Amino acid sequence: MKRLAVLGAIVTCGLTAVGVTAQGLPGITEIEQVSGNVYKIFGAGGNTTVFVRANDVVLVDTKLPNSGDAILAEVARITDKPVGMIINTHSHPDHIGSNNQLETLSGDGIEVIAHVNTERRMETAGGPFGVAEVDRSYSTQMTIGDGADQIDLYYFGAGHTDGDAFIVFPAARAMAAGDIYAWHMSPLIDPGSGGSMLALPTTLTAAYYSIPGVDYVIQGHGNVSTWAEFRSFTQFNRALVATAEQTLQNGGTPEQALEAMERNPSFAIFLDHAIKPGLQYGGTPWARALINLRLTFQELRGETPTLVMNIPDPHQH
Repeated sequence: MKRLAVLGAIVTCGLTAVGVTAQGLPGITEIEQVSGNVYKIFGAGGNTTVFVRANDVVLVDTKLPNSGDAILAEVARITDKPVGMIINTHSHPDHIGSNNQLETLSGDGIEVIAHVNTERRMETAGGPFGVAEVDRSYSTQMTIGDGADQIDLYYFGAGHTDGDAFIVFPAARAMAAGDIYAWHMSPLIDPGSGGSMLALPTTLTAAYYSIPGVDYVIQGHGNVSTWAEFRSFTQFNRALVATAEQTLQNGGTPEQALEAMERNPSFAIFLDHAIKPGLQYGGTPWARALINLRLTFQELRGETPTLVMNIPDPHQH
């Protein structure tokens, strides 16, 4: 496997923690069924989605480094089939961190699949977590297998990074969304990995209207949402960018844009002041919304956007 491009500031500021687990991040929890042959493993980084096929198991994302044994232990609770494939939703180390370890543990070889932009970042020199080689990549869409084993991979543009993939399991009516949709709040945008708040609403809208037959959406971190919840998340982020643009045109500030959004009661869940259970970084939904309003202002003004991990929420509870 080649080299892994990491989210520099997360590694430096937040995840410098692979000591993270030792610093209060939730460990891996017991595997839970989402729908049909699709399961979710929470903790130790991003969610790992488990899909049991006729002859093997597909994993979507592999958490932080050194999580491979724990992932396999959870998979063994539901099947004795080997892991035959890993699909990575994007290039951050809390989602690809155990690719190498799982390949070593499998012995038989595991095929790794990712979007071309994610492949480029995973195989670019730099970063402390080693190389992460991709065996097969795609640019807009790929279908793997058929019937009950079918997997559809979609890419609609930048958001959290420039390689965010939506992984769909049609037979189970389930989708793994990666970190473009995590914690059911406005996502962390990583400009250093090609992420863009201006692009995000277009990407989410294309996913919502183009992907058929999904009832269950596995967040990149956190829980499983309904398709209707994914729609409301998309609508909120569309409104966030539109409000930022209107406020900037009127000479206002990101804080004033946030006040305008707070007047819409349908956005309350995305502007809450409580930390999500198990949230590694990024603060409250309210704080994340303000971060992304500031980022939108930067992009609209043609400035170089900056990664912001967290800001204080004075109303936190």
